[in-house]
Amino acid sequence: MAKALVKWVTVASILVAALLLFRRDPEAVTRARAEAARITAERDSIRRVVDSTVVEQANLRHERDRHAQAAAALRDSVAALERARVEAQRSVRSLRTTDSLGVRFAEAFPELGTEHWGITTLPLTDDTLGLEVLLVPAWFGETFLIDHQNAESWRAQKDRLLAVDSLQLHVAQLQDSITTLEAEKARAYEAGYREAYASYQELNARYVAELSRPKFSLGSTVGLCVGAAGAGFLLGEVIRE
Repeated sequence: MAKALVKWVTVASILVAALLLFRRDPEAVTRARAEAARITAERDSIRRVVDSTVVEQANLRHERDRHAQAAAALRDSVAALERARVEAQRSVRSLRTTDSLGVRFAEAFPELGTEHWGITTLPLTDDTLGLEVLLVPAWFGETFLIDHQNAESWRAQKDRLLAVDSLQLHVAQLQDSITTLEAEKARAYEAGYREAYASYQELNARYVAELSRPKFSLGSTVGLCVGAAGAGFLLGEVIRE
Protein backbone atom coordinates (compact mmCIF):
# COMPACT_ATOMS: atom_id res chain seq x y z
CA MET A 1 0.00 0.00 0.00
CA ALA A 2 2.84 2.43 0.84
CA LYS A 3 4.56 1.51 -2.42
CA ALA A 4 1.36 2.33 -4.33
CA LEU A 5 1.03 5.66 -2.52
CA VAL A 6 4.59 6.57 -3.45
CA LYS A 7 3.86 5.73 -7.07
CA TRP A 8 0.67 7.85 -7.01
CA VAL A 9 2.63 10.81 -5.58
CA THR A 10 5.23 10.33 -8.29
CA VAL A 11 2.55 10.31 -10.99
CA ALA A 12 1.02 13.51 -9.57
CA SER A 13 4.44 15.18 -9.49
CA ILE A 14 5.07 14.30 -13.12
CA LEU A 15 1.64 15.63 -14.13
CA VAL A 16 2.22 18.92 -12.24
CA ALA A 17 5.62 19.28 -13.87
CA ALA A 18 4.04 18.64 -17.25
CA LEU A 19 1.37 21.29 -16.62
CA LEU A 20 4.06 23.76 -15.62
CA LEU A 21 5.57 23.34 -19.07
CA PHE A 22 2.52 25.26 -20.41
CA ARG A 23 3.78 28.81 -19.73
CA ARG A 24 1.87 32.05 -20.06
CA ASP A 25 3.50 35.48 -20.64
CA PRO A 26 1.81 37.88 -18.16
CA GLU A 27 4.39 40.65 -18.68
CA ALA A 28 3.71 40.75 -22.43
CA VAL A 29 -0.03 40.80 -21.76
CA THR A 30 0.44 43.72 -19.36
CA ARG A 31 2.54 45.61 -21.90
CA ALA A 32 -0.01 45.01 -24.67
CA ARG A 33 -2.88 46.18 -22.49
CA ALA A 34 -0.91 49.26 -21.39
CA GLU A 35 -0.20 50.08 -25.04
CA ALA A 36 -3.89 49.73 -25.88
CA ALA A 37 -4.77 52.01 -22.96
CA ARG A 38 -2.19 54.58 -24.15
CA ILE A 39 -3.59 54.55 -27.69
CA THR A 40 -7.12 54.95 -26.30
CA ALA A 41 -6.00 57.92 -24.18
CA GLU A 42 -4.39 59.52 -27.24
CA ARG A 43 -7.57 58.99 -29.24
CA ASP A 44 -9.67 60.59 -26.49
CA SER A 45 -7.23 63.53 -26.37
CA ILE A 46 -7.47 63.99 -30.14
CA ARG A 47 -11.25 63.86 -29.91
CA ARG A 48 -11.24 66.61 -27.29
CA VAL A 49 -9.00 68.78 -29.47
CA VAL A 50 -11.20 68.12 -32.51
CA ASP A 51 -14.37 68.95 -30.56
CA SER A 52 -12.79 72.17 -29.31
CA THR A 53 -11.70 73.06 -32.84
CA VAL A 54 -15.19 72.41 -34.19
CA VAL A 55 -16.67 74.76 -31.57
CA GLU A 56 -14.08 77.43 -32.36
CA GLN A 57 -14.74 77.09 -36.09
CA ALA A 58 -18.47 77.48 -35.48
CA ASN A 59 -17.84 80.67 -33.49
CA LEU A 60 -15.57 82.03 -36.21
CA ARG A 61 -18.13 81.23 -38.89
CA HIS A 62 -20.79 83.05 -36.85
CA GLU A 63 -18.48 86.07 -36.50
CA ARG A 64 -17.65 85.96 -40.21
CA ASP A 65 -21.32 85.84 -41.16
CA ARG A 66 -22.06 88.77 -38.85
CA HIS A 67 -19.35 90.88 -40.47
CA ALA A 68 -20.46 89.76 -43.93
CA GLN A 69 -23.97 90.99 -43.17
CA ALA A 70 -22.58 94.33 -41.95
CA ALA A 71 -20.47 94.64 -45.12
CA ALA A 72 -23.51 93.87 -47.28
CA ALA A 73 -25.49 96.57 -45.45
CA LEU A 74 -22.67 99.07 -46.08
CA ARG A 75 -22.62 98.16 -49.77
CA ASP A 76 -26.35 98.76 -49.92
CA SER A 77 -25.90 102.15 -48.25
CA VAL A 78 -23.17 103.07 -50.76
CA ALA A 79 -25.52 102.18 -53.59
CA ALA A 80 -28.26 104.27 -51.96
CA LEU A 81 -25.87 107.23 -51.64
CA GLU A 82 -24.97 106.94 -55.30
CA ARG A 83 -28.64 106.92 -56.28
CA ALA A 84 -29.22 110.00 -54.11
CA ARG A 85 -26.25 111.78 -55.74
CA VAL A 86 -27.57 111.07 -59.22
CA GLU A 87 -31.02 112.29 -58.24
CA ALA A 88 -29.62 115.49 -56.68
CA GLN A 89 -27.63 116.16 -59.82
CA ARG A 90 -30.74 115.67 -61.94
CA SER A 91 -32.71 118.07 -59.76
CA VAL A 92 -30.05 120.78 -60.20
CA ARG A 93 -30.04 120.34 -63.94
CA SER A 94 -33.83 120.66 -63.94
CA LEU A 95 -33.72 124.23 -62.54
CA ARG A 96 -35.20 126.73 -65.00
CA THR A 97 -35.00 130.14 -63.29
CA THR A 98 -32.13 132.16 -61.90
CA ASP A 99 -34.05 132.68 -58.66
CA SER A 100 -34.30 128.93 -58.03
CA LEU A 101 -30.66 128.57 -58.99
CA GLY A 102 -29.74 131.29 -56.48
CA VAL A 103 -31.66 129.51 -53.72
CA ARG A 104 -29.89 126.22 -54.40
CA PHE A 105 -26.53 128.00 -54.58
CA ALA A 106 -27.11 129.63 -51.22
CA GLU A 107 -28.06 126.25 -49.73
CA ALA A 108 -24.89 124.68 -51.13
CA PHE A 109 -22.57 127.48 -49.95
CA PRO A 110 -23.99 128.96 -46.75
CA GLU A 111 -20.55 130.43 -45.92
CA LEU A 112 -21.24 133.17 -48.51
CA GLY A 113 -24.03 134.56 -46.36
CA THR A 114 -26.62 136.79 -47.97
CA GLU A 115 -24.29 139.57 -49.16
CA HIS A 116 -21.39 140.06 -51.54
CA TRP A 117 -22.80 137.78 -54.14
CA GLY A 118 -25.80 137.57 -56.44
CA ILE A 119 -27.07 137.11 -59.96
CA THR A 120 -27.10 139.92 -62.47
CA THR A 121 -27.51 140.46 -66.19
CA LEU A 122 -24.45 141.34 -68.18
CA PRO A 123 -25.45 143.14 -71.38
CA LEU A 124 -23.77 141.85 -74.48
CA THR A 125 -25.00 144.49 -76.91
CA ASP A 126 -27.43 147.35 -76.73
CA ASP A 127 -30.19 145.41 -78.49
CA THR A 128 -30.02 142.17 -76.50
CA LEU A 129 -31.30 141.22 -73.13
CA GLY A 130 -27.84 140.26 -72.00
CA LEU A 131 -26.34 137.23 -70.24
CA GLU A 132 -27.25 136.35 -66.68
CA VAL A 133 -24.13 135.76 -64.59
CA LEU A 134 -23.35 134.72 -61.03
CA LEU A 135 -21.39 137.32 -59.07
CA VAL A 136 -19.18 135.98 -56.28
CA PRO A 137 -15.95 137.22 -54.70
CA ALA A 138 -12.97 136.38 -56.87
CA TRP A 139 -11.21 134.22 -54.27
CA PHE A 140 -14.33 132.22 -53.69
CA GLY A 141 -13.41 130.67 -57.00
CA GLU A 142 -10.83 128.54 -55.16
CA THR A 143 -13.77 126.79 -53.47
CA PHE A 144 -15.01 125.63 -56.84
CA LEU A 145 -11.51 124.45 -57.75
CA ILE A 146 -11.06 122.52 -54.51
CA ASP A 147 -14.52 120.95 -54.75
CA HIS A 148 -13.80 119.89 -58.32
CA GLN A 149 -10.44 118.37 -57.33
CA ASN A 150 -12.04 116.60 -54.36
CA ALA A 151 -14.77 115.22 -56.57
CA GLU A 152 -12.20 113.81 -59.00
CA SER A 153 -10.18 112.28 -56.15
CA TRP A 154 -13.23 110.81 -54.42
CA ARG A 155 -14.44 109.35 -57.68
CA ALA A 156 -11.08 107.63 -58.19
CA GLN A 157 -11.07 106.45 -54.56
CA LYS A 158 -14.58 105.07 -54.95
CA ASP A 159 -13.53 103.08 -58.03
CA ARG A 160 -10.49 101.71 -56.19
CA LEU A 161 -12.53 100.83 -53.11
CA LEU A 162 -15.11 99.06 -55.24
CA ALA A 163 -12.30 97.07 -56.88
CA VAL A 164 -10.88 96.20 -53.43
CA ASP A 165 -14.32 95.14 -52.25
CA SER A 166 -14.73 92.86 -55.28
CA LEU A 167 -11.33 91.31 -54.62
CA GLN A 168 -12.23 90.84 -50.94
CA LEU A 169 -15.41 89.04 -51.93
CA HIS A 170 -13.44 86.80 -54.28
CA VAL A 171 -10.86 86.12 -51.56
CA ALA A 172 -13.66 85.26 -49.11
CA GLN A 173 -15.14 82.82 -51.62
CA LEU A 174 -11.74 81.19 -52.13
CA GLN A 175 -11.24 81.02 -48.36
CA ASP A 176 -14.61 79.31 -47.97
CA SER A 177 -13.56 76.78 -50.61
CA ILE A 178 -10.25 76.20 -48.80
CA THR A 179 -12.06 75.81 -45.48
CA THR A 180 -14.47 73.32 -47.04
CA LEU A 181 -11.60 71.30 -48.49
CA GLU A 182 -9.78 71.37 -45.14
CA ALA A 183 -12.93 70.13 -43.41
CA GLU A 184 -13.32 67.34 -45.96
CA LYS A 185 -9.67 66.38 -45.52
CA ALA A 186 -10.07 66.39 -41.74
CA ARG A 187 -13.14 64.15 -42.02
CA ALA A 188 -11.21 61.79 -44.30
CA TYR A 189 -8.33 61.65 -41.79
CA GLU A 190 -10.78 61.11 -38.95
CA ALA A 191 -12.48 58.25 -40.80
CA GLY A 192 -9.09 56.71 -41.57
CA TYR A 193 -8.00 57.12 -37.96
CA ARG A 194 -11.18 55.51 -36.66
CA GLU A 195 -10.69 52.57 -38.99
CA ALA A 196 -7.02 52.23 -38.04
CA TYR A 197 -7.88 52.51 -34.35
CA ALA A 198 -10.58 49.84 -34.62
CA SER A 199 -8.18 47.57 -36.51
CA TYR A 200 -5.48 48.15 -33.89
CA GLN A 201 -7.83 47.41 -31.01
CA GLU A 202 -8.97 44.20 -32.69
CA LEU A 203 -5.40 43.17 -33.40
CA ASN A 204 -4.32 44.06 -29.85
CA ALA A 205 -7.19 42.04 -28.37
CA ARG A 206 -6.21 39.05 -30.47
CA TYR A 207 -2.59 39.54 -29.41
CA VAL A 208 -3.53 39.65 -25.72
CA ALA A 209 -5.69 36.57 -26.14
CA GLU A 210 -2.81 34.78 -27.84
CA LEU A 211 -0.41 35.78 -25.07
CA SER A 212 -2.88 34.54 -22.48
CA ARG A 213 -2.93 31.05 -23.99
CA PRO A 214 -0.64 28.34 -22.65
CA LYS A 215 2.68 28.40 -24.49
CA PHE A 216 4.95 25.45 -25.05
CA SER A 217 8.11 24.92 -27.04
CA LEU A 218 9.60 21.86 -28.72
CA GLY A 219 11.57 21.08 -25.56
CA SER A 220 8.53 21.40 -23.36
CA THR A 221 6.55 19.19 -25.74
CA VAL A 222 9.20 16.48 -25.57
CA GLY A 223 9.31 16.80 -21.79
CA LEU A 224 5.54 16.55 -21.66
CA CYS A 225 5.58 13.40 -23.77
CA VAL A 226 8.30 11.86 -21.60
CA GLY A 227 6.44 12.86 -18.44
CA ALA A 228 3.20 11.48 -19.78
CA ALA A 229 4.88 8.27 -20.77
CA GLY A 230 6.45 7.96 -17.32
CA ALA A 231 3.18 8.76 -15.67
CA GLY A 232 1.42 6.22 -17.84
CA PHE A 233 4.02 3.59 -16.99
CA LEU A 234 3.78 4.25 -13.28
CA LEU A 235 0.03 4.39 -13.45
CA GLY A 236 0.06 1.02 -15.17
CA GLU A 237 2.28 -0.38 -12.48
CA VAL A 238 -0.07 0.91 -9.83
CA ILE A 239 -3.06 -0.62 -11.58
CA ARG A 240 -1.29 -3.98 -11.96
CA GLU A 241 -0.52 -4.03 -8.32
